[in-house]
Amino acid sequence: MDKGIIEILEYELFTIGKYTLNVYAIVGSLVVITVGLYLRNFIRRLIYRSHKLDLGKKFAFSQIVNYLIILVIFFLVMNNLGVNISPLLLGSGAILVGIGLGLQNLFLDFISGIIILVDRTIQVGDVVDIEGTIGEVEKIKMRTTQIRTRENKNIIFPNSALTKNKLVNFSLNDDRVRFQIPLGVHYDSDMAVVEKSLIEAAIEQPMVLDEPKPFIWIEGFGDSAIEVGLYYFSRDLFAAPRLRSDIRKAIVQKFRENGVEFPYPHTVVEMPENWRPSKEDELQRKPETL
Repeated sequence: MDKGIIEILEYELFTIGKYTLNVYAIVGSLVVITVGLYLRNFIRRLIYRSHKLDLGKKFAFSQIVNYLIILVIFFLVMNNLGVNISPLLLGSGAILVGIGLGLQNLFLDFISGIIILVDRTIQVGDVVDIEGTIGEVEKIKMRTTQIRTRENKNIIFPNSALTKNKLVNFSLNDDRVRFQIPLGVHYDSDMAVVEKSLIEAAIEQPMVLDEPKPFIWIEGFGDSAIEVGLYYFSRDLFAAPRLRSDIRKAIVQKFRENGVEFPYPHTVVEMPENWRPSKEDELQRKPETL
């Protein structure tokens, strides 16, 4: 190698006590960072090109590889710069205890993020219900998780909220979800016609699954109606309100075509045949005169 280049690489930028920083250490550190980031991106592309993994697993594996490579880059750069991190590692326990007293929630979110990525009970693309908020998981970071709701709002949840609180994952084992539409029909209705009309109204919708098939249950007997529940399955959770509306429109149309009536609440008061208003009732009914 040319002596001029060697002299440039060995040029000392500054010295503090026993520590000396030269150009060679900086150049070597830049090379390590460049190669490490290139390797990270290369591995990430390989993961996302795989056809054996779903989107959630691809994201989880790429995030884990990303953090591992960054950790390795950090130690290599520190070693290349001549920084002795052994005292830092030895004293890290005491440091973390001191810092953790003030940053407990931050560390809890960080650990929860690692648990989520490794456990994979929640993955990118899953539809979840977190504390009454239904949305699709878009990003899982080390501290937070981003959820996109049906209203196209992005909500950021701390990862600890996903591991500590009750969470419903509609996509965990089976993305088919059962929905219900409750309604009431007149007591004079032919229940065979009611069942046929309701099932037809459901299966005509493209987003309703053919298997399992829609079905109805008689839920109870109300004061003025037979209480019926229409049950159907769909995979499109985000379109659930619109799908319910479409099915209700179809139900109204089917009922009108088949002569099925919706009941109206009413009260029947039966009076005795020989009943006559009392004198007090008649006095109350007479207008007051001045």
